[in-house]
Amino acid sequence: MLPRLGWLLAALLFLAFLAGLVRRDRIARAGEEVIRMLFVPSVEQGTLARRGNELAEFVRKDAGIVIRSAVPTSYAAVVQALGAGQADIAWVPAFAYVVANARYGAEARLQVVREAERYAIVVTRTDAAEPSKLGDLAKRRIALPRSFSPELRASLVAELDRWAPGWTEVPAEDDKAAVQMLLDRSDAVDAAASSWVFSGPKDLVGDGRKLLEYDRPGTLEKTRIVFRTSEAARERVSVYYGSVMTRTDSGVSRLEDLNGRPFAFSDATSTSGYIFPLNLLNASSVKLGHVYFAGGHANVVQAVADGKVAGGSTFYSPPGKVNEVERTFVADARHLLMKRIPTDEGRLAYLDEVRVLALTDPIPNDVCCVRRGFPNPTWERFERSLQKFIATPEGLRAYLDLVAAVAAKPCDDAAFNGFRTALRATGVSAVQLLEAEEEKLRRKREGKK
Repeated sequence: MLPRLGWLLAALLFLAFLAGLVRRDRIARAGEEVIRMLFVPSVEQGTLARRGNELAEFVRKDAGIVIRSAVPTSYAAVVQALGAGQADIAWVPAFAYVVANARYGAEARLQVVREAERYAIVVTRTDAAEPSKLGDLAKRRIALPRSFSPELRASLVAELDRWAPGWTEVPAEDDKAAVQMLLDRSDAVDAAASSWVFSGPKDLVGDGRKLLEYDRPGTLEKTRIVFRTSEAARERVSVYYGSVMTRTDSGVSRLEDLNGRPFAFSDATSTSGYIFPLNLLNASSVKLGHVYFAGGHANVVQAVADGKVAGGSTFYSPPGKVNEVERTFVADARHLLMKRIPTDEGRLAYLDEVRVLALTDPIPNDVCCVRRGFPNPTWERFERSLQKFIATPEGLRAYLDLVAAVAAKPCDDAAFNGFRTALRATGVSAVQLLEAEEEKLRRKREGKK
């Protein structure tokens, strides 16, 4: 009975699609351009549908292009639609784009840009004779990372010039290198600067001290933060990360401690929950014990918190303004569960319980791509309208709901070469992963589990 119902549903969906094509042809004969735009289901589908329609209506009025916005059941359905010419524009994660490009010649046009709020900190050694406030660093030597954004550097330099006149810059490669220079070169460095984002008390990410703690336990005890800028520098970012999490009482302090231990990945097609974390673990020659796929990032965090596994992999991004507003403090997968905790005390205690151990290499943000052969003049008109939409207050709010981003920047296929390399390193075929997703989609349509 269930298979027959599944096929009936598939037939009804196909008839609805044909009806849409007829309507599309009718509109086209009336002299209007019609394009079909798809979003991968990532948040509540009602929100995506409503916000997608708002964008479509704006583009219709601004550029005269009629858009039919839709949210299929999975990214596999989106990829299939691009290949069959049933979709013209699609907003998809890196993995879905790479598969659509390889299989059907889809073309990358825009990459979503998100916003991270970073502060600058100044770190000194903890010995009693060491500087304990910014004013103590007048005419002293400070390791300053080259990796600082111009905005973050400017905000810190202004404070140093005000409170520590005559200070001297000692260049460092990045946050971790600056703190290491502070510990290793007491003859040349009196303090170190680092970027800082909120993180759990036992996380090994968030600033240079915590990053170095992973390699050199005891770093946090030997250093202290003596200053933090009062205002965050808002940075535009086009990447995010995968992460490995563990309970703080699991006995896992390094990736190698996971050898032989049970581990949870998010999903076999998840970039941040499987592909990049697997490469990270392989690079450390970790041989996991029992491995299972939890079926979602929140499920991974829950399994770690419950002690069912020694570690798990999920997405990670630096926290932003939205995390302050919702009082979840962090933007990694832990915030999905922390939303359910009613008090700040409870949420902060949760961060003390489950920690981020390590981050993967950066992963490209989602991409807006087009089907093979999509006409450039139509794309250019659409992109101009999209940028106008994002520039309006309500349009920006809608865009945030659609893709959790604040901007869209031009990109091309080369932006995803690093991802392709990481995918090959896992030994997993992109085609195999797509076929697995297509099989899940088929079974879902047939009413099977």
